[in-house]
Amino acid sequence: MVVSAISRESSTCYVLARHIADLCAQRDVEVDFVTPGDVGLPVNDGTIPDDLPAARAWQARVDAVHCHIWVSPEYHSGMTGGMKNLFDFLPKEPMACDIVGLVALAGGGMAALNTLNGMSVVARSLGAWVAPEMCAVNSNEVRAGLDERAAGRITAMVDSVIDMGRRVYT
Repeated sequence: MVVSAISRESSTCYVLARHIADLCAQRDVEVDFVTPGDVGLPVNDGTIPDDLPAARAWQARVDAVHCHIWVSPEYHSGMTGGMKNLFDFLPKEPMACDIVGLVALAGGGMAALNTLNGMSVVARSLGAWVAPEMCAVNSNEVRAGLDERAAGRITAMVDSVIDMGRRVYT
C-alpha cells in the first residue's frame, strides 16, 4: 500500500507517491494506492462511532496488506492532518508486524526530518516495523526530476520494504 498524504494529483507529494507505486509495480508487487480523499473518512474528533462503515472498510483495506509506504509533505513539523486522520481510525491489529517505509517532503531536505520522526512514532504505535531507509526529499527535486542520488535513496527504501515483506510474508 502506498499512501499519499495529498490527494491533489499536481502536488509533489502525489507525484512522488505515484512514482513509488510504479517502482513497486515494476518489482511484481500489487499496489493499493491511497489518498485521504479516496477513503472517505470524517474527521476523527472522538464522536465517531467505532462501527462506522467507512472506518471498518478502511481497517479491512489496511489489514489486507503487510507492506506500506507513506509519503507526506512537512506540515508544521509533521505529516498532514488528513494522513494522520487515516491512522487515527486504526486499532493496532491491522498493522501489527507490518513493514512501513517513510518518505517526507519539504522545501529543504533537512526540514523533513521532524516529519519522518513523527511518522515513525505513529507507525510503531500501530505495531509496525519501520524500514531504516527513511527518505527526506526536497520538494523542488521532485518538480525538477529526481537526481540520481535522490532516486537511489528512494529505490533503496522501496527495495528494503519489498525485500523484508517477501522474507516475512512469503
